[in-house]
Amino acid sequence: MRYPLVLLIPVGIVAAALTLKSAAPAAPSVSEVPAVYTQWCSSCHGAEGRDFVGREWKLGSSKADIERVIRDGYPLLGMPGYSETLSAKDIDALSTFLLQKAASERGFSASPPAEIQASDLRIRVNTIVSGLQTPWGMDFVDDTTLLITEREGRLWKLVAGKLLPLEGLPEDIHVKGQGGLMDVMHWRDPAAGKEWIYLTYSKDKPGDPDYSATALIRAPWKATARELVNWEELFVAEPFEKTHRHYGSRVEIGGDGKLYLTCGERGMRDVHPQTLSTSPGKVHRFNPDGSIPEDNPFVEEPDARPSIWSWGHRNPQGMIAHPETGEIWTHEHGPKGGDELNIARKGQNYGWPKITFGRNYVGTIITRDTAMAGLEQPLHYWLPSIGPCGMEMVYGGNWPQSWQTNLLVGSLSFEYLERVEVESGRVTARERLLDGYGRVRDIARNAQGDMFVAIEGAGTVLHLEPLQNE
Repeated sequence: MRYPLVLLIPVGIVAAALTLKSAAPAAPSVSEVPAVYTQWCSSCHGAEGRDFVGREWKLGSSKADIERVIRDGYPLLGMPGYSETLSAKDIDALSTFLLQKAASERGFSASPPAEIQASDLRIRVNTIVSGLQTPWGMDFVDDTTLLITEREGRLWKLVAGKLLPLEGLPEDIHVKGQGGLMDVMHWRDPAAGKEWIYLTYSKDKPGDPDYSATALIRAPWKATARELVNWEELFVAEPFEKTHRHYGSRVEIGGDGKLYLTCGERGMRDVHPQTLSTSPGKVHRFNPDGSIPEDNPFVEEPDARPSIWSWGHRNPQGMIAHPETGEIWTHEHGPKGGDELNIARKGQNYGWPKITFGRNYVGTIITRDTAMAGLEQPLHYWLPSIGPCGMEMVYGGNWPQSWQTNLLVGSLSFEYLERVEVESGRVTARERLLDGYGRVRDIARNAQGDMFVAIEGAGTVLHLEPLQNE
């Protein structure tokens, strides 16, 4: 197995997200080491500061950056904060010592992490993981553990600064075309207290791996486990098809406590999205154990798939539960133009391909209709297509009020992150962020409101920190 490089802060008083460059030169004598370092840092970073020589500092190597990390910590990478333990004088002594250690290597130059300028604030861009191949989905277990999928069929957990592979994944993952391992979700049952991990992936058809379908599975979650066992297959979006595209898929728990899944129409627009008798091209709704809720809209309709919540979708690759209303928001790829942002409502038909604002990729007309009685209009559509993938809502944290409940949407086509301002059910402004960083595949928010972005191609996970108050 190929192991990505984790750019982490080792557990202790201060650390950096680092990658070894060269052998460290001779360290200063122990007599030069401050007592505060010996007391608080040496057990993790070596008696003479070995971890701070010959490395690349991914959270910044200026004095201000080092002091910030010592003071505030970085739980996801295993670094506690010491603002209540150490005095300003102690922190100053430590940062001075660590810079001296780093400077003992020829060519070292103290520098801050990358920053970008948005319309109304600066944002620090910390690279916390690199070396991934195609990161696809992310979800937080807690503030110290992040789950990451790779489309090639790998699942990782970043816990306290260590990126660890999780074994025991299905053997029938169809890694071809747009298929592979896709979304991941951790969920704690509030009634039973039991924890679960959910995965979506493109599944080989038993006996004929040329065919595939979107599948949803779950397994019990234990924080200490290195292998996942006792998988339950909750759903397969049949029929299996021979195409290798438009699988969707995202998984989410809504404000109603139900489990939602998006499924693309497998590139078969004239077959699946406008019928209730097949599963592709739909948003599906389940109880968390995979059973069908009694109040689903089509449970009593003959020949309809009872899990269908909404239909007429093309390829939805973004889904969130609104943190205030609990509503399910989705976005989906259009063809050439016509990507859509929707609120997936009970029993509603979102029109594909009867209505669309897009055209075929060769420029020919799909339909001249952009509206039709009985078909839902999108909350917003993109022209030209941005290739939306991944979505999260800014909520809480240190983000300014002007950003609260804004959407962050990834763009595969133009390789940026888009800020989408929504007021009274209408998109009022859009802004490009992380322009040129790569194809944004997913966005995740932790319980503290911190925002993280997975970049395909670059193979990185970025942490965005607002700096408007600095």
